[in-house]
Amino acid sequence: MERWKRQFAALLTVQLLVTTAHGMFIPLLPGFLRNIGHVNGDSLYIWSGVIFSANFTAMMIAIPFLGRIGDRYGRKPVMLWSGFGMAIITACMPLATEPWQLALLRLLQGCFTGILPFTMVLVMIGSPEEKIGASAGTMQMMGETGSLIGPLIASSLLSFLSVRSAYPAMSVFILLATVCVWLFVKDKPRKAAADIMEKRTLLADWKQIWHTKPLPSLLISALCVNFAFVGTNPIMPYYVQQSTHVFTFLNEQWLLGIALSATSFSVIIFSPFLGRLSDRMGPLVLFKLATSTAFFLCLVQAVTQLYPVILGCRFLLGLCVACMMPNIQTQVRKLIRHGLEGQTFAMVNAWMFLGCLLGPLLGGVIMARFGIQGWFSAAMLVYAVSFWQSFRISRIHKQAAKLERATIAEMGAK
Repeated sequence: MERWKRQFAALLTVQLLVTTAHGMFIPLLPGFLRNIGHVNGDSLYIWSGVIFSANFTAMMIAIPFLGRIGDRYGRKPVMLWSGFGMAIITACMPLATEPWQLALLRLLQGCFTGILPFTMVLVMIGSPEEKIGASAGTMQMMGETGSLIGPLIASSLLSFLSVRSAYPAMSVFILLATVCVWLFVKDKPRKAAADIMEKRTLLADWKQIWHTKPLPSLLISALCVNFAFVGTNPIMPYYVQQSTHVFTFLNEQWLLGIALSATSFSVIIFSPFLGRLSDRMGPLVLFKLATSTAFFLCLVQAVTQLYPVILGCRFLLGLCVACMMPNIQTQVRKLIRHGLEGQTFAMVNAWMFLGCLLGPLLGGVIMARFGIQGWFSAAMLVYAVSFWQSFRISRIHKQAAKLERATIAEMGAK
């Protein structure tokens, strides 16, 4: 147990550092686009969506293959390769002189995607059975702490540095996380797993994972949650610009940083408690409450432009976020089979990345065509789909329980 606690502390540190670097990118993007390409108007919305999504395109493609490599040879080598590669690519971003070059660098950055997904894999498969929800909630808390700190650091740097000069700070955080993996994270030998996997094909593993019920419904839910949540992030700078400001003593950059950080601040406060509550009540109950609440919060944001109301919705959305992805991960943990841990979570991450790809990409197009209200209306529909999937998952669990009771009764009769 003591060894696991040390490992868990190291993984929490990695989560914090990498998510801080990712969070810094959002406030830097609009100014960088204006600086390198003089992009304005609707083109600014569309390019923001394309660049933000490029990273997730490569992630979605790469992570299933990295999952198999991690199951076969170990997760730590994949994490080190990903961390150093991501740091190098991020350091090259200030060299971009055109929007398409920044999009290409984001695409390359996504190929080095293993550090955060495998951090969660090591936590979920290493946590004691009775503390899976609490561990996932604590990881979510630390990740959102990084998402809270990142925009604030970037906004602060922009007060006295140019956009290009602020980018190297992202690489420093990623490099520190990689060194932490190198020095403190341990992984079990994978020789036995490698020998087993030599007898199976990648396609056979994927089919076996896909046919594990109710995993497909969990994958769709992961896609929907990330589509709506991540798709809102690149839109927030323009949403804040159009809102009715009442805090006149703060400049626009600080208003944006506070709005982006409100959700993360809420997650930091409530994630540990909700993780423990999930272990007691079950993750599916909290997931239903979270998706239905997120639906109504999107409705409110679609009809208001008052900054305090927007800020309140962002804070309350943190409660929903604290219930969504950790509880999906917790449910997946109960379905995985030995030797397929990395690939199972990799498939979940691939669907998450697909949501992260489609959200910003379609979000820019929807906003350019239908405005802010159009985007939040689309987000409402997506959360509704996720809410519907939670009832499908409940039905599958009830059918499985009924079949198990019938089997036990039949064996007893014999």
